[in-house]
Amino acid sequence: MPTAVNEQLKILVELQKIDSEIYRLKKEAEAHPLLQKKIEEAFDKKKQSLKAVEDELRAAQLKQKEKEMDLQSKEEKVKKLQGQLFSLKTNKEYSAMEMEIKGLKADDSLLEEDILRLLDVVEEVKVKVAKEKEILAVEDKKAKEAIETIKKETAALNAQIAEWEEKRKAYPANVEPRLLTQYERILKSREGLAVVPVVHNACGGCHLGFPPQMLNEIQMQDKVIVCESCARILYWVS
Repeated sequence: MPTAVNEQLKILVELQKIDSEIYRLKKEAEAHPLLQKKIEEAFDKKKQSLKAVEDELRAAQLKQKEKEMDLQSKEEKVKKLQGQLFSLKTNKEYSAMEMEIKGLKADDSLLEEDILRLLDVVEEVKVKVAKEKEILAVEDKKAKEAIETIKKETAALNAQIAEWEEKRKAYPANVEPRLLTQYERILKSREGLAVVPVVHNACGGCHLGFPPQMLNEIQMQDKVIVCESCARILYWVS
């Protein structure tokens, strides 16, 4: 006839099965926020790629605007000088102003070339921006779908945890308070594994081998025996 300890060990073995499942589910659920964070960080990096191209576009447009304003300023100066040509009284003054006008027109020509080149650059970067936006839109959709999947999986895991915790309520009442306290303490310190079987004459938790006398004592199951190495409660599988 089984002893009281034998019966309590059986209860703890069943409780351990439930707690192992709860622990597994909780570990899986706890990993989800990290997964979500990684998805969000990866998407943020992709947004930075678009920002870099948009910054490139703004810089090119600003440079184009500056060149256009410079060209406008020089053209206005040329017109002004040309209007003053006929008011000059000496050939020397006339020649000097003509040389200045020619210099300004040469500058204008270079500015026009720069502006045309920048127009091409702006158009090229606009194409890059459009392409990056298309890529980002696809990635945004993927990220949102992945996060939504994680949230649904987390909710499902939490529901399973709640079910197992409800089943668990039936067991602790049948275990002596002191033994239950011991079990709970080991469970917390040993990552959800407090009760282990003897496997191949060794601890099923840390694999420490046991001498024959200890094996006999464990097999009798008339007292609670813990592993000297990991402190887990041991039981014999008959």
